[in-house]
Amino acid sequence: MNVMLIIVQERDAAGLAAAFKKHRIQATKIDAGGLVSNRRLNVFLVGTDRVEETLKLVEISCRERAIEIEDKEYNGHMFVDVQKNIVIGGATVLLLGEARLLKIKGLCDQE
Repeated sequence: MNVMLIIVQERDAAGLAAAFKKHRIQATKIDAGGLVSNRRLNVFLVGTDRVEETLKLVEISCRERAIEIEDKEYNGHMFVDVQKNIVIGGATVLLLGEARLLKIKGLCDQE
């Protein structure tokens, strides 16, 4: 069992989640925020032995995009506002290696 953390743009998250459901790959989605672009991100926590299949689904579902941001640069005398083009998106995948997946089922409370 491998644990994967897959960080994607919010724009790509719905398509990736649908692909995971279609291929019966269990994942947990966590909302996050980007520090550079201030864009919404989603982190998928996946525990699977099907690493290559999962990576292929990520590759198909996620795209890079060029955006323009406003930043500050030091010009030698003072900080000035500048426009920069940066590339965001695609996916960042952290493969955490061998792990055990345990599902704990406690006693069911009657309400």
